[in-house]
Amino acid sequence: MAETSAGPGAVRLVHDDDRDRFEAWDGAAVVAVLQYGDDETEPDGGAVPPVRDLRSTVVAPDRSGRGIGSALVRFALDDARERGLRIRATCWFVRGWIERHPDYADLLETAGGAASEEPR
Repeated sequence: MAETSAGPGAVRLVHDDDRDRFEAWDGAAVVAVLQYGDDETEPDGGAVPPVRDLRSTVVAPDRSGRGIGSALVRFALDDARERGLRIRATCWFVRGWIERHPDYADLLETAGGAASEEPR
């Protein structure tokens, strides 16, 4: 389980790979979750890296608008980059975040299976 924190007063970001999700914790409470699924099929014999489908981002209503969802998405994308994964952004929030941060667009899969140069 990987984790990070942005500093004093910040939420703690955790990758709970046993539950296929990234979590934001404030003290003993989970305040946001980004759920994913890994597609580890190898249609081309393994030449194309596996795809991580970022499916759903949920932030507690009383924490909305504080950047917690954005921090969770960045944490998940940095993890995918470190692992050599491509991203399928099923979640509308993740898609929008990548559109606003094109330096992460190279992680997106395309219909042809290669990483995309621009967000879809």
